[in-house]
Amino acid sequence: MPITPFDPRELFDTAYVKFFEGPPNASDLKAGELGVNVDLFRQVKTHYRKARENSACRVLADICQDIQGSGYLGTLEQSALRVGTSTITIQRWRSRFFETGLLNQHNRNGLYSVDPKVAILKAPNGKVIKPNPKGTGIFTF
Repeated sequence: MPITPFDPRELFDTAYVKFFEGPPNASDLKAGELGVNVDLFRQVKTHYRKARENSACRVLADICQDIQGSGYLGTLEQSALRVGTSTITIQRWRSRFFETGLLNQHNRNGLYSVDPKVAILKAPNGKVIKPNPKGTGIFTF
């Protein structure tokens, strides 16, 4: 059985995604564009090669495309529906990606954001979307 080359671009809705061979550069993005580090996807594919159907890359691609206006990720349930897996699988991958530095954890209840070395999203107004705990109702001291 021939091995087909892995192209991470197939995992994305390329209409609004710009691919980088390293960390995305916000100055190279237009308003409303998502910048993604495709080199990291190749590394994830190689590292988690034994994962069933390599769900790692599919989950990571969904995570990158699921950056909300608040800078945080959407719900596990919505992600599980899009990827076609269970919420437990999504949570496991989010935890693994946090442990490897691809995601940032903001509380112990599963609130994550994407590390800028993985993906950067520019809002329609041209500003980079970053997590802002003051504007999201997250309790801080």
